[in-house]
Amino acid sequence: MFFPLKITFSTPCKCARVGRPICCPSVESVKVPGYLAGVRTRLDGVRLSWHGLVSTVCVFCLPGFGTSCLCAPSIEITNLPSYGSFADLRGSVSGVEPGECRVAVFIYVPPYGWYTKPTCAQPLTVIQSDGSWTTDITTGGVDELATRVAALLVRTNFDADCVLGLPFLPTNLFAQALASAIVTRQHPGVRWLSFSGESWWVKTSSERVGPGPNYFSDSTNNVWVDALGRLHLRITQDAGRWYCAEVVSARTFGFGWYRFVIESRLDNLDTNIVLGLFTWSDDPAWAHREIDFERLCMDTTGRIDGNNFQFVVQPWEMPGHVVRFKVPPQATSSVHTFCWEPGAVRFRSRVGGLAPLSATTNVLDTWVYTLVTPQSGDENVRINLWLYDGMPPGNGHEAEVIVSRFDFSPLAKPFPPVVIRASLIGTNIVLIGTDGVPGGSYLLLSSSELGLPACAWMPLQTNRFDAAGNFTCTVGLAETQPQFRFFLLQLQ
Repeated sequence: MFFPLKITFSTPCKCARVGRPICCPSVESVKVPGYLAGVRTRLDGVRLSWHGLVSTVCVFCLPGFGTSCLCAPSIEITNLPSYGSFADLRGSVSGVEPGECRVAVFIYVPPYGWYTKPTCAQPLTVIQSDGSWTTDITTGGVDELATRVAALLVRTNFDADCVLGLPFLPTNLFAQALASAIVTRQHPGVRWLSFSGESWWVKTSSERVGPGPNYFSDSTNNVWVDALGRLHLRITQDAGRWYCAEVVSARTFGFGWYRFVIESRLDNLDTNIVLGLFTWSDDPAWAHREIDFERLCMDTTGRIDGNNFQFVVQPWEMPGHVVRFKVPPQATSSVHTFCWEPGAVRFRSRVGGLAPLSATTNVLDTWVYTLVTPQSGDENVRINLWLYDGMPPGNGHEAEVIVSRFDFSPLAKPFPPVVIRASLIGTNIVLIGTDGVPGGSYLLLSSSELGLPACAWMPLQTNRFDAAGNFTCTVGLAETQPQFRFFLLQLQ
């Protein structure tokens, strides 16, 4: 019997309470192999939905449940007022005792700068016993026109001057923060798009700007997301002028794992074309907090040296801040990952598709940087395609690069298992994935009620990830009754 159904694969929201897995919100439709349409969640999951909904299945990937929720301090903005709104900012914290901490909130109002909220007389917001907090961020002037909002989780003895019109938030604020949540909210005059479950704004300029310098265009001819959810960046020529492409994440991610998946050849791009996958802050502190993957044919002296890719922790001019290597010819896909932590940045690039971090095949290069590691602040992720020194492509041709996905995961948890293929075979749901613990085991559980504690979910099967961290999970549709069913992939 054929059952059209909706399958959800996602990770739990950060520090979900024990026995209370939470399906994180999905925000972007993409296509995946087979008959399924997928939606990436902002915490590395993929929701796969079958058109013609009859029953619902939700699959979670969790570390094993314990008896308590031990999390690193974290803060989340749960209600970000829209641009022009006078509504309050709301959020929640976890991993701390609410009475021992406060929230320091700041807004950026162009062109005036950053301001403490709600007021200098009341610079800190009290956290309620359930971890929630609320701040009035429109207490004067044109606060409703703020484009960026920053919420820092701090101790009650937090010591800092009131911020009134500064172009950048002082570094000592971040040094005292236990965690932070910083976001750019959508506002007029900027084109926005959704990619890999994140919001991004598209750069445009009427004059030459960096990098390059170049002209940048927000045209759909230069930047777009296709029906498969992949980001396309294209360098184009119009009326004798070359236009480059760049997108900037709305969210600041901070310390953690960053992964970029490229579905284009990089060896056949013109020598004047540069692909950048990096973090960047407009604040010049810590060399703009810039950590790069770059497809670049020139070495640090501007000489073509036979390599075409590099790891960089800025400033690039300093010895020991750049490692160069070559992405081989004919490689149509590559994965580039760095782990940014206090005191080190760990880089890794490989050809081919997604694979566990422990995989040793097809690795191009790795590097551990430990010199002067940037402190996380208000940086964003940027992805761009541009022309070296603003010089036109030597071959005179336009160029395009496809980025199929971007992933971020906190330091405490490298990328969780991810479904790369899902299908309905006969009366079985078959999920194929990777990023598991090589040789590790997992338990598949099922429940018709999402809110039940994990101990009340019904075990269905135990299986192991293979030596590369891959897994295949087959579930009979007869096991998915009643109509609404949820599944838990519990790592053991």
